[in-house]
Amino acid sequence: MLEAIGASAWYGLRVIELRQTEDFDPGLVVYGKTRAPDEIFLYEQPAHEAARLRDFMRFDVLLHELGHHLLQHRARKVGNIQRRSDHERFAETFAAQWKPVVQAALNTPHQQRADAPPARASHFDPSP
Repeated sequence: MLEAIGASAWYGLRVIELRQTEDFDPGLVVYGKTRAPDEIFLYEQPAHEAARLRDFMRFDVLLHELGHHLLQHRARKVGNIQRRSDHERFAETFAAQWKPVVQAALNTPHQQRADAPPARASHFDPSP
């Protein structure tokens, strides 16, 4: 999955960790979070509809958190701090752009992907 996005999106990322749900606000559903600067946590969810939940966690939550990671990593280099609303908009845009690319890459046999052009990571505009 990460190969389909390209190394620039996960450069500096040290860990993607699956965790048990923490004691969050009972009215709040937390699927994942990015802990700056180099960690992404994905939280367990009830086991109903396992295949749909797995795809949601991979194609929506993980890509969203990678968007946060990318923005935080780039902000450290240029010293540009974004507002929370800008962070969320960037992460949603990143996930929406890369979801079809990653889905296609995962549905394509590995032998065919070897001849494919490199991932489009350099084409993503990080400015919100």
